[in-house]
Formats: sequence, C-alpha cells, structure tokens
Amino acid sequence: MPECISLLRTPLGQTVRVQSLAPLHPSLRRRLTDMGINEGSIIRLKKISLLGGPIVIECNGQLVGLRQNQVKQLEVVPTWT
Repeated sequence: MPECISLLRTPLGQTVRVQSLAPLHPSLRRRLTDMGINEGSIIRLKKISLLGGPIVIECNGQLVGLRQNQVKQLEVVPTWT
C-alpha cells in the first residue's frame, strides 16, 4: 500500500487520491466536502504559488484555490505508483 504524503510534496500536475481529511480544521473539512472533495477523491495539483501563496487543485472538473498552510495537512496517496 502506498505511503501517505502531504499534498505539498506532490509533483505539479500529478494526480493523487485523498487519503484522509481528519487532520484538517472542521470548517475546512466541511468546505472541502461541500465542494465534492472527500476521502477517496482523485485530485490534481495544478499550480503552486511562490512565497506561501495559494495552491490550485482540480477535482471533478472544478478548480479550487487553497492556502498552503491548510493544504500541508491534507493526506494523499500517489496514484502513479
């Protein structure tokens, strides 16, 4: 079974599967689930801004911008292994 990593350690453009939303703040976890990002969802890292700016992910055809300090807690499993 592949090892969980932080979404910020994912190479740009790669797809990953969300392993756990548990470490996230409850309000962020609810916001993500309202947008259709649940445990088991496949997401793609689209853009990483410099100097701690937001990152952009794609899930189910929609683009979502999130803060880096929030996303670093998001546990994902690589789909390319």
